[in-house]
Amino acid sequence: MFALWLIFACCCCCWPAESVSIGIVKSLAEQQSDGSYFFAYEAANGNYREEVGIVKEDDLEVSGVYRYLDDSGQKVEVSYMADKNGFVPRGFHIEARAKSEKRREKLHIYK
Repeated sequence: MFALWLIFACCCCCWPAESVSIGIVKSLAEQQSDGSYFFAYEAANGNYREEVGIVKEDDLEVSGVYRYLDDSGQKVEVSYMADKNGFVPRGFHIEARAKSEKRREKLHIYK
């Protein structure tokens, strides 16, 4: 349950502070008796989120994807996995930033 709360908290940090009402054009949800679940929604502005939670041996494994348009109008898409080992996001902007930080570290070492 903590992993689910953590994912929700992380995703909420990405949304703008100003509240604007945007219609939902698609919404699906399913809950299984063992606690596994699936949900997805898409907003009229193109924002999208899909998530699957699977209970395995009393642990919850969660995977999903979300997408939104950033301030410059570029599509940002992040996929993620969360389990007993932690939360692992993947996305072009995340990987590009990690590569940039590694390059900066190398430059700092050689100075």
